[in-house]
Amino acid sequence: MTSLFVQAQSTLNIPKELPTTFENSFTFPLGSKILIELKENTNGSYDYKVLKIENIEDYYSLDEDKNLFDSDPKENTVELFFMGAYYNDGSKDSDWKTVLILRNNSKKHINYKADIKYYYSDVFENTSIVGAFPGTNTTEIWAHKIDFITLYDFKNFK
Repeated sequence: MTSLFVQAQSTLNIPKELPTTFENSFTFPLGSKILIELKENTNGSYDYKVLKIENIEDYYSLDEDKNLFDSDPKENTVELFFMGAYYNDGSKDSDWKTVLILRNNSKKHINYKADIKYYYSDVFENTSIVGAFPGTNTTEIWAHKIDFITLYDFKNFK
């Protein structure tokens, strides 16, 4: 019996050419700085296109909590940083985490879904997400290394 929280993804929709067309779902590798643009549909859901992806080589210190975001954000975009992070000085295995840090640059409170693929597994699993208020930063933290994250079903929060 397969869990309802496991999503079989035979092909990863990792953006190759930018900007992409508007779609409902894309997959991103660990170590990605991502800028997406939201386009609202008539039913309060969104499609999005990927405007930019940059590789992130460094790890993020959760203790320093430095600002990663653009000082002049483009409206109706979401800035995302999917990367490795650590607490303290990172000297213990338990200090290391995976984070998704994002800022919602739209005027609406949005929610979305995410599936993650841990380094030790070949399947994607659904994960809980808190959503994002307009103009705010949100941080999701996982205890283990995640190789990929798929973001989909963006919609207005109800």
